[in-house]
Amino acid sequence: MKTIRTRVFFAFMFSAMFVFTQLTLASDASSATQALQAKIDLILEVLKTPQLKGEEKKEVRRQKIRDIVQSGFDFRRMAQSSLGKYWRGRTQEEKQDFTVRFQRLIENTYISKLETYTNEKVVYLNEQRKTKKNLEYAKVQTQIITADGTEIPIAYMMYRQGTAPWLVFDINIEGVSMVNNYRSQFGEFIGRNSFSQLLKDIEAKNNSK
Repeated sequence: MKTIRTRVFFAFMFSAMFVFTQLTLASDASSATQALQAKIDLILEVLKTPQLKGEEKKEVRRQKIRDIVQSGFDFRRMAQSSLGKYWRGRTQEEKQDFTVRFQRLIENTYISKLETYTNEKVVYLNEQRKTKKNLEYAKVQTQIITADGTEIPIAYMMYRQGTAPWLVFDINIEGVSMVNNYRSQFGEFIGRNSFSQLLKDIEAKNNSK
């Protein structure tokens, strides 16, 4: 099963780390943009803490980052969307098993890169909202500016219910949806193998990190 191309991985990491806000949303304390930035500030605080630096503190440092990421992402929704039609018909135990492994796959892929990138900036361009039934959705459009001046468009897809916290359920990088990308990969894999084999394949990838 092929992984998402390297540039998409790197772009996601840049957007999850180093933020420079050009658009101020102080007038809207409930904005998705502010919720996203608050999570990023917490990650930066962990990485800047002297007591958490160094190889010997790696696991403690990464667990703190995982805790922050987990509180800002709806991994179950991302897992369900990534599995697509193959989610239907799965038992509750299978769904939970897949969600746990999928979450670990995302964390293992990205968190190790969080500690390596500097000098990137993300400009917040705009935030678009819409309401569907009892949920409020937001698309936070950003643009990454790399050290060499390359501009990479990133859009965070977020939602919330009532006054609940905003949660990320997909990330669109250069026009590529991370969830759709995984759904294509997983669908192709299951078409040739089986769901149980997919679980084993993801677990093998997680254990190799």
